[in-house]
Amino acid sequence: MADNKGDFVVGLFIGAALGAALALLYAPQSGEETRLTLKKKSDELKDNALDTYGKVKDQTSALASQVKESSTNLAASVKDSASQVASRVGDTVQRVRNDVASGLSEVKETAATEANSLSVAARKEAERLKQATAANADSNGASSTTA
Repeated sequence: MADNKGDFVVGLFIGAALGAALALLYAPQSGEETRLTLKKKSDELKDNALDTYGKVKDQTSALASQVKESSTNLAASVKDSASQVASRVGDTVQRVRNDVASGLSEVKETAATEANSLSVAARKEAERLKQATAANADSNGASSTTA
């Protein structure tokens, strides 16, 4: 779009110069009057060119300022979004750590309880086997004495 404006401005200057030259060539004036008219028209053309240059410069500066402001806002927005994502990831990692620690604690507790239960059961079984062995030995000893 900026290129179209530039083409328009160039076309405007060329058209003004050609129009002024044609008007001067076909106007019935003396040499002195023609020179004055040429000087006047060239001054007007120069003023128009300076005005147009000033407008284009102002528009370019305004556009550059808008682009700079937009990019600054975008950068701030991206930075804020990145901070929020990092914070959420940190929170999630902390929750996972807590859940793992809690689960590990429960597993240790359950394992200790089961180990204790197995130990008690093993002691009871060992005691029962001792008693059965002793009873068996007593019954074998009593049978051999009666025989």
